[in-house]
Amino acid sequence: MPHVVIAGRVDLTRYARDFKALVLRADGDVLRADALYLERSGRAALIEALAVEAGRKLPFYVKISMHSERATVRIDPLTHPERSEGVKRIVAAIGADLLRHTPGAQIEVTNLVLPSAD
Repeated sequence: MPHVVIAGRVDLTRYARDFKALVLRADGDVLRADALYLERSGRAALIEALAVEAGRKLPFYVKISMHSERATVRIDPLTHPERSEGVKRIVAAIGADLLRHTPGAQIEVTNLVLPSAD
């Protein structure tokens, strides 16, 4: 399953407040991450995502979970999209965005290629 584990003091409440929708377009495909829903305790969040590839729509949620001094970004286990390249790119983009918003954090484990800050 595509995932990113970020080691550091991730503040999901601040991330949720500052979150801006992500839209990636390439070769006619559209990848979106729109609304972020923060759990009441601030220890988990769901991000509504959609991958439109070759005219096929794959709606799903990306889950961010806090575990002591690390955060895991992955596809929510209650949604089962095909693990297409677009789905993987959305998870990677959210992981990279969370990393940029967490000073001093670093990638602990991932099976994805995260996009650069540019």
